[in-house]
Amino acid sequence: MILVTGANGQLGRRIVQHLIARSPAPVAGKLAVSVRDPGKAADLAARGVEVRHGNFDHPDTLANAFAGVERLVLVSTDGPREQRIVQQRNAVSAAARAGIQHVYYTSFLDVAADSPSEFAAIHRDTEAALANSGLAHTLLRLPLYAEGLAMIAGLALEGGVLYLPAGKGAVSLVSRDDLAQAIAAAALAPRLDKQVYELTGQVAADYASIATKIARASGRSLVYKAVQETDYIAALVKHGLSIWLATALAKLFAAVAEGRMAATGNDFAALVGHPPKSLDCLIHEHFAPRNKA
Repeated sequence: MILVTGANGQLGRRIVQHLIARSPAPVAGKLAVSVRDPGKAADLAARGVEVRHGNFDHPDTLANAFAGVERLVLVSTDGPREQRIVQQRNAVSAAARAGIQHVYYTSFLDVAADSPSEFAAIHRDTEAALANSGLAHTLLRLPLYAEGLAMIAGLALEGGVLYLPAGKGAVSLVSRDDLAQAIAAAALAPRLDKQVYELTGQVAADYASIATKIARASGRSLVYKAVQETDYIAALVKHGLSIWLATALAKLFAAVAEGRMAATGNDFAALVGHPPKSLDCLIHEHFAPRNKA
């Protein structure tokens, strides 16, 4: 039995879909999900997936959610740092009590203790909780989502300037769907060669070159301009983001400026059998003009 947490989320749902696609036999009795709202996973239940209620804010719900599970795909939660740390500690503790044989955790490329990013602190804490739990586990460290670029650059195209506090730092981008493929492959593998997999893109590029690629693909003007963290936070808050999220994003790009999200490697291909989509392909998918006919 494999169970995926957060299966109503964008990454968790894709992981389940790839687990179904990769399974050689019907998934009934072999694949389950843990979600806050089981009603929103009715489509998964219709495909034979066992839908269970589990809420990381209420650890008492996790005993039943994790019962009988051998492999747990622990998808990181969303929210402010302290909330996520508590939630994920709760999940790790429940997994240990449930006797789960192996945990596959969706961590983050940047977990350094000196990183300015709060995301580094969150994932570092959960990695430590897993190490201290005695659970066998695999760390699947994820890069920035390509969809995040699509969102921020899509808005930037309206004014022709991509403002970020990322300096000259480079990023390695992968789509959620590609990442879900690799995570599903890891969860189904009879054995894995390593404890830590960095699921990076094929190349790392700075935002100046990314903006140039987007302009070329879209046929619209776009240039990158590095800005100060404080100015970026103020702009995001003005557009309606909460102060904690605006600050977290600014600190994330500060980590990018320090080169902490520029790793590349072959771990993705080792799991899936081929590399993820190239940066040029991702940019074309998100920014090339579409024929409305």
